[in-house]
Amino acid sequence: MMLLILIYLFFILILLLMVAFLVLLERKVLGLVQIRKGPNIVGIYGIVQTVVDGVKLILKNLMVLVNVRKFFFLLAPILSFILSLINWFFIPTPFILVNSEYGILITLVISSLLVYSTLWAGWGSNNIYSLI
Repeated sequence: MMLLILIYLFFILILLLMVAFLVLLERKVLGLVQIRKGPNIVGIYGIVQTVVDGVKLILKNLMVLVNVRKFFFLLAPILSFILSLINWFFIPTPFILVNSEYGILITLVISSLLVYSTLWAGWGSNNIYSLI
Protein backbone atom coordinates (compact mmCIF):
# COMPACT_ATOMS: atom_id res chain seq x y z
CA MET A 1 0.00 0.00 0.00
CA MET A 2 2.82 2.39 0.88
CA LEU A 3 4.55 1.60 -2.39
CA LEU A 4 1.37 2.42 -4.32
CA ILE A 5 1.11 5.80 -2.58
CA LEU A 6 4.74 6.54 -3.40
CA ILE A 7 4.12 5.63 -7.04
CA TYR A 8 1.13 8.00 -7.16
CA LEU A 9 3.14 10.81 -5.58
CA PHE A 10 6.00 10.21 -8.01
CA PHE A 11 3.54 10.26 -10.92
CA ILE A 12 2.07 13.57 -9.73
CA LEU A 13 5.58 15.02 -9.41
CA ILE A 14 6.42 13.90 -12.95
CA LEU A 15 3.19 15.47 -14.24
CA LEU A 16 3.95 18.78 -12.54
CA LEU A 17 7.46 18.79 -13.98
CA MET A 18 6.08 18.05 -17.46
CA VAL A 19 3.68 20.98 -17.16
CA ALA A 20 6.52 23.24 -15.99
CA PHE A 21 8.66 22.36 -19.00
CA LEU A 22 5.71 22.75 -21.36
CA VAL A 23 5.14 26.24 -19.98
CA LEU A 24 8.84 27.00 -20.49
CA LEU A 25 8.66 25.69 -24.05
CA GLU A 26 5.57 27.78 -24.74
CA ARG A 27 7.29 30.92 -23.44
CA LYS A 28 10.37 30.24 -25.55
CA VAL A 29 8.31 29.71 -28.71
CA LEU A 30 6.24 32.84 -28.06
CA GLY A 31 9.46 34.76 -27.49
CA LEU A 32 10.80 33.57 -30.85
CA VAL A 33 7.54 34.29 -32.68
CA GLN A 34 7.33 37.81 -31.27
CA ILE A 35 11.05 38.43 -31.91
CA ARG A 36 11.87 39.18 -28.30
CA LYS A 37 13.89 37.52 -25.58
CA GLY A 38 12.15 34.72 -23.75
CA PRO A 39 12.29 33.90 -20.05
CA ASN A 40 16.08 33.72 -19.71
CA ILE A 41 16.34 36.20 -16.86
CA VAL A 42 15.57 33.86 -13.93
CA GLY A 43 17.92 30.94 -13.39
CA ILE A 44 19.86 28.98 -15.97
CA TYR A 45 18.16 29.27 -19.38
CA GLY A 46 14.87 30.22 -17.72
CA ILE A 47 14.32 26.86 -16.03
CA VAL A 48 13.47 28.45 -12.67
CA GLN A 49 10.91 30.85 -14.23
CA THR A 50 7.92 28.52 -13.82
CA VAL A 51 8.81 27.75 -10.20
CA VAL A 52 9.12 31.47 -9.46
CA ASP A 53 5.73 32.07 -11.10
CA GLY A 54 4.17 29.33 -8.96
CA VAL A 55 5.67 30.73 -5.75
CA LYS A 56 4.43 34.20 -6.71
CA LEU A 57 0.94 32.82 -7.29
CA ILE A 58 0.89 31.01 -3.94
CA LEU A 59 2.19 34.01 -1.98
CA LYS A 60 -0.29 36.46 -3.47
CA ASN A 61 -2.90 37.81 -1.12
CA LEU A 62 -6.06 35.73 -1.14
CA MET A 63 -8.83 38.14 -1.91
CA VAL A 64 -12.19 36.85 -0.72
CA LEU A 65 -15.08 39.15 -1.41
CA VAL A 66 -17.66 40.08 1.19
CA ASN A 67 -20.82 38.68 -0.38
CA VAL A 68 -19.53 35.31 -1.57
CA ARG A 69 -20.43 31.83 -0.51
CA LYS A 70 -16.97 31.09 0.85
CA PHE A 71 -17.24 27.30 0.89
CA PHE A 72 -18.00 26.95 -2.83
CA PHE A 73 -15.85 29.92 -3.83
CA LEU A 74 -12.75 28.35 -2.26
CA LEU A 75 -13.59 24.70 -2.95
CA ALA A 76 -14.17 25.08 -6.72
CA PRO A 77 -10.50 25.59 -7.78
CA ILE A 78 -9.32 22.86 -5.41
CA LEU A 79 -11.88 20.42 -6.81
CA SER A 80 -10.95 21.33 -10.36
CA PHE A 81 -7.24 20.73 -9.69
CA ILE A 82 -7.82 17.40 -7.93
CA LEU A 83 -10.17 16.09 -10.63
CA SER A 84 -7.71 17.11 -13.34
CA LEU A 85 -4.92 15.20 -11.58
CA ILE A 86 -7.12 12.13 -11.10
CA ASN A 87 -7.98 12.24 -14.78
CA TRP A 88 -4.31 11.71 -15.67
CA PHE A 89 -4.24 8.31 -13.90
CA PHE A 90 -6.44 6.71 -16.56
CA ILE A 91 -4.35 7.77 -19.54
CA PRO A 92 -2.37 4.79 -20.88
CA THR A 93 1.32 4.98 -19.93
CA PRO A 94 4.21 2.49 -20.14
CA PHE A 95 3.73 1.67 -16.46
CA ILE A 96 0.08 1.10 -15.63
CA LEU A 97 -1.15 2.99 -12.58
CA VAL A 98 -4.78 1.96 -12.77
CA ASN A 99 -5.55 -1.20 -14.68
CA SER A 100 -9.06 -0.66 -15.90
CA GLU A 101 -10.79 -1.68 -19.09
CA TYR A 102 -13.12 1.28 -18.65
CA GLY A 103 -10.37 3.91 -18.78
CA ILE A 104 -11.98 6.03 -21.50
CA LEU A 105 -15.37 5.91 -19.77
CA ILE A 106 -13.84 6.92 -16.43
CA THR A 107 -11.99 9.78 -18.15
CA LEU A 108 -15.26 11.02 -19.62
CA VAL A 109 -17.01 10.77 -16.24
CA ILE A 110 -14.27 12.72 -14.46
CA SER A 111 -14.22 15.30 -17.24
CA SER A 112 -17.97 15.75 -16.89
CA LEU A 113 -17.55 16.27 -13.14
CA LEU A 114 -15.19 19.17 -13.87
CA VAL A 115 -18.23 21.17 -14.99
CA TYR A 116 -19.47 21.27 -11.41
CA SER A 117 -16.36 23.06 -10.20
CA THR A 118 -17.01 25.78 -12.77
CA LEU A 119 -20.64 26.02 -11.70
CA TRP A 120 -19.66 26.16 -8.03
CA ALA A 121 -17.16 28.93 -8.71
CA GLY A 122 -19.83 30.97 -10.47
CA TRP A 123 -22.51 30.29 -7.89
CA GLY A 124 -20.10 30.89 -5.03
CA SER A 125 -19.20 34.32 -6.39
CA ASN A 126 -22.79 35.40 -5.71
CA ASN A 127 -22.90 37.32 -8.97
CA ILE A 128 -26.16 37.38 -10.92
CA TYR A 129 -24.34 37.13 -14.27
CA SER A 130 -22.07 34.21 -13.43
CA LEU A 131 -24.52 31.44 -14.24
CA ILE A 132 -25.94 32.82 -17.47
